[in-house]
Amino acid sequence: MIEMKKSGLLFTVSLTAWLLGGCGIDNKDNNIVGDAQLISMTPLFDINASTMQPTVTALTQKADDPTTVDVNESTPPQPAFGIKGFRMVYKTHNLKGEEINVSGLVTIPVPSQTILAGLAAKHQDYSMSIVSDQHGTIFPDNEAPTTEVIMTHKPSATGTLFSAVAGFITVQPDLIGYGESKTTTHPYFIEKESASPVIDMIKATLAFGTDSNLPLNGQVYLTGYSEGGYVTLAAAKEIEANQPDIHLAGVAPMSGPYDLNLTGMGVVSQDSMARPDFIGGIINSYAKTYDYNLSEILATPYDTILPTLYDAADLTKTKEFIQAQLTNSIADFFVPAFRGDFLTNANNALRVDFVNNSVDDYTPTTPTQLYYCSGDTIIDPRLALAASAKMGVPAIDISPSLDHVPCAQPAYATVAAWFVELRSK
Repeated sequence: MIEMKKSGLLFTVSLTAWLLGGCGIDNKDNNIVGDAQLISMTPLFDINASTMQPTVTALTQKADDPTTVDVNESTPPQPAFGIKGFRMVYKTHNLKGEEINVSGLVTIPVPSQTILAGLAAKHQDYSMSIVSDQHGTIFPDNEAPTTEVIMTHKPSATGTLFSAVAGFITVQPDLIGYGESKTTTHPYFIEKESASPVIDMIKATLAFGTDSNLPLNGQVYLTGYSEGGYVTLAAAKEIEANQPDIHLAGVAPMSGPYDLNLTGMGVVSQDSMARPDFIGGIINSYAKTYDYNLSEILATPYDTILPTLYDAADLTKTKEFIQAQLTNSIADFFVPAFRGDFLTNANNALRVDFVNNSVDDYTPTTPTQLYYCSGDTIIDPRLALAASAKMGVPAIDISPSLDHVPCAQPAYATVAAWFVELRSK
């Protein structure tokens, strides 16, 4: 449940595959969605292709790394896109149906003359597909996509991968509880409130692109790592069920806890938890969403401490700070009677809510692949395998040795390559 590192991405689609694959289908009549509510677009950066070229070359060059696929050494450097970044503010709805303002980062590729000439040589028009990338677990607001870019004055790593390298419009929702809505409790693993800001940001981006005469082609792809994998499936499930105007072309969740009941049983049945900040965040989110009495769930002093720890607007509330206030001991963290009931009673309130917020309970019609690393000690790899069997979709093991954090880099590269492949069909 963590964002990928900011360097070392490796993308292994060759120049030929990228240029000859085209930039998506012509589906411009399907770009309008009626209820998009865009409030503002604030420019954050504008970097030309020449400036991006060294970064793209570094990302695409062959590397001595066992987690990457070899690139033919005769392959010429892949041309870079320029990129423009914007902070988008738009409206979404919370679980009560109330409108709230939220934000997200939009990275738009600007094709170089080299790229346009390569397409023209094949009699292909340039058009844009959208990738929505959902971030992993974060705590203070300076880790949110828009806030981080504003503070660092640098584009995001995944925005660079999908936009500067592969030519997708990349949208990265801050999600409820961060950015524009940082004073609101983040709905951690709450299905509907996880999906809504993703869907509404896609709609707002389509509306902005149409109004700005961008050559949109109607293709939308979803991906995200860790919590972002969960959010990705939540959004995909809702889009397939109720959003026919959004034309999904590919869905690629990575290393997420899709079955929350299975996740919870796995954690609570152990003696210790590696990341009490994660577990505490879930309990805090569910207590506020479903009005739990924390004193019936958590032992003293954690029942009173927990609600004070998760405040994105307070930049001191880092994962290290939260971890220092909690315990790794399951027995010390939970009230014994609650723990026993959770493990033995399928009607336990938290278990019921976990079941209701699990996102692997549908059969996708969109091409969907789950990605994970079997060396992951934070998100049990069996969660991906269980979701794969339940949903009838492939589960792809990126590496048998990589743990949760290092798995993200090759996972993103593999997903980007798959999206390019899908886009070219």
